[in-house]
Amino acid sequence: GIIPTLCKELFNEIQESAETRHITVVCSVLEIYNEKVKDLSIEAGDDLTIREDSSAGGRGIHVEGLTEVQVKSGQEVLDCIAKAQQRRAVGKTNMNEHSSRSHSVVTLRIGACDCDDVDGATLTVSKLHLIDLAGSERQKATGATGDRLKEGAQINLSLSALGNVINALTEKSGSGRHVPYRDSKLTRLLQDSLGGNSYTVIICNVSPAKINAEETLSSLRFAERAKKIENKAVVNRDPKGERILELLQENKALRAKVARLEAHIDRLEMYYEK
Repeated sequence: GIIPTLCKELFNEIQESAETRHITVVCSVLEIYNEKVKDLSIEAGDDLTIREDSSAGGRGIHVEGLTEVQVKSGQEVLDCIAKAQQRRAVGKTNMNEHSSRSHSVVTLRIGACDCDDVDGATLTVSKLHLIDLAGSERQKATGATGDRLKEGAQINLSLSALGNVINALTEKSGSGRHVPYRDSKLTRLLQDSLGGNSYTVIICNVSPAKINAEETLSSLRFAERAKKIENKAVVNRDPKGERILELLQENKALRAKVARLEAHIDRLEMYYEK
């Protein structure tokens, strides 16, 4: 699977860099069910609030009060996800006995700095969102009623909001576009992943069955629009730490220049002494 492979590669990279870089990873898992954000790492998760910290070096878009667990191997990440999946909302429909009734978001927050850095000048922070979107539904095909029907309607609304955001992001920037991130919890949470400082990859799950032709075509069109989003990712570094790093580099360059001048003076003194 993609997530086990990703975890294996991530921690292999961390191990290979252990001599020069100190890297920490924390994991959190949540679901968006009927437009409510629920922490899946704990038993009784309330509806959490999505906040934005736009200050320099801030956390950006984040969920307030979400449980984060420090992990030191790929297996620990998979264990966190497995425990969280047991609490995820699922239900039976005509198309799937264990149908996901919510969107699931696994987030790995990774901090890295040089091993000899005591001031945090080289600290960089990144977020890796792994999102499992619930599939769009047609009531006629699923036979949903009652709570299942309400859940399906909310899933379709959030996916529609995601499609609207992607459409807005692919418009020409000079058209005074408005990107409706706040139309759903899903798009609000993924604001800095879709149109911010990020790389985004979408994998579509499609079916060769004739009955699913409409959903398959819709998914492929959705992915085609997402492919047109253009982001410019840069390193996330705290401005204070970045300034410290610039001063350290400037200091190093000045020391090298002074050393060259002293060596030149020594040569001149030796020449005139002769």
